Amino acid sequence: MIASDKSFAVKWKSSSRSVTGNVRQVNEDACLELPAIGLWAVADGMGGHNAGDVASRAIVDALAEIHPSPRPGIFVDQIEDILSRVNRILYDRSIDGSSSGLCGSTVAVLAVCGTYAVCLWAGDSRIYRRHDMSLEQVTRDHSELQEAVDNGESETSADAPAANIITRAVGGTVDLVLDTELREVSDGDSYLICSDGLYRALPEADLVSHLRLGPEEACVSLVDQALRGACIDNVTAVVVSFSRTESPAS
Repeated sequence: MIASDKSFAVKWKSSSRSVTGNVRQVNEDACLELPAIGLWAVADGMGGHNAGDVASRAIVDALAEIHPSPRPGIFVDQIEDILSRVNRILYDRSIDGSSSGLCGSTVAVLAVCGTYAVCLWAGDSRIYRRHDMSLEQVTRDHSELQEAVDNGESETSADAPAANIITRAVGGTVDLVLDTELREVSDGDSYLICSDGLYRALPEADLVSHLRLGPEEACVSLVDQALRGACIDNVTAVVVSFSRTESPAS
């Protein structure tokens, strides 16, 4: 899997793992891994069985049908258009009585566009970047807890229930708004896309430690550590590692 511009070539490897956890009976998380075209995603469904799992699966199934384009702008536009269509389907399902209530999902998407990594998201599933031995949270949660922190409250003083209330999701409103961040890929970068069941179970120091491993080993060790705890939520991790080399002179 290679992308390039005139000066550099970017290669990547990836792996994914999703588990129900130690308490829940149904996995409402879903993940997508399409390394052949440089596309990965995690979705964390809301609304319970036959709603949350349906919503998250609808997102990854729709993204799996994308037609890759060598033009970065078109590739990102397609991702946004697909998620907007799924948003409307899930929103209509929530209000027309075909589900028992909300049928929605978070989404976090990582796409390779040339020598750049593009992150798109709605909700509180996260994308982290390990760069130069440090960990950066690329995404910013759409949640009541994050809003409380932005208003000057500490995470410990904010109401605990707020941590589970998200303010943006696929299917939550008639029109979907996605946030987007762009990072130039550096040699040795690793990205982690995950549901809140993972990052709430592991401290950031452990996340960055696991990301020193290859993608497959990292996914296994991340999820295994979560499972050794209470693991009351579903847990999903997608890890993508990058290498970057100079392209031969033309």
